[in-house]
Amino acid sequence: MKIVLSPQDQVIRKRAAMLSVLMHVLLFLGMIFMVDWKAVHVNPSVMEATLWDSLPSKQPSKPATKPVEPTPPPPEPKPEPKPPEPKPPEKVAPPEPQVKQAEQEAEIALKKREDEKKRLLDEEKKKELEQKKQEEKLKKIQEALRKQEEEDKLKKIQDAMRQQDMDAQQSAAAGAVDPSVLNYYMGLMSRKIRSTVNSGLCPVTNPELLVDIQMTNSGDISGMPKLVKGSGDAVCDDAVIRAILAAKPFDMPDDPAARKKMVDQIRLKFRPRS
Repeated sequence: MKIVLSPQDQVIRKRAAMLSVLMHVLLFLGMIFMVDWKAVHVNPSVMEATLWDSLPSKQPSKPATKPVEPTPPPPEPKPEPKPPEPKPPEKVAPPEPQVKQAEQEAEIALKKREDEKKRLLDEEKKKELEQKKQEEKLKKIQEALRKQEEEDKLKKIQDAMRQQDMDAQQSAAAGAVDPSVLNYYMGLMSRKIRSTVNSGLCPVTNPELLVDIQMTNSGDISGMPKLVKGSGDAVCDDAVIRAILAAKPFDMPDDPAARKKMVDQIRLKFRPRS
């Protein structure tokens, strides 16, 4: 594994190597100095002393000379110790702050991934919840529509049954009306209309017209008369419609059943020239 040192670490390493070399040189010089000092001061000065048995005479005598002892040889110098070999440079571990920074960045990246995963899960749950709400809302709308349809069907059935009852009642009431009474009042209407119509505008063949008229209880006409069958001449048809409107109000029977029969709707048969 190759270790890459930063420029600052390389400078520190160079300074340590230079300091180590300097220390070894100083140690070597110190050892040399110690050896030289011992060699100079190892032999002390030789002291001589003369002993006398009696006081010397006044006459000078020749001094007795003592043979000089030879100077002992100086001790052999001790071998100089070899300087210690420099230790191999230790492997420099990567700076701890960089390792911590890398671990922090890895933890931050892991936390971001976990947060993103959690956010996606939350969004998916929200979508599922919203979809369920929409489905429930749709079910409620469908249920309301189904109930409304059932209510409408029931109402139609009730209305149809009610109309049948009313038709039956009207039929029963109509059946109780004396036809002669209706014919009498229908004749009165025809004579009153004929008195106001300009028969000269109609063909001499005196065709029969059929007109539906909606009456009121007071004998007035509700709305516009409806021509069901005309004379074949538009001028004559218009003259008859104008005459019907001009002849109102008409006499109505006192009998409630007969009056109701005429109020419901009557179909008048009319010949303008007879």
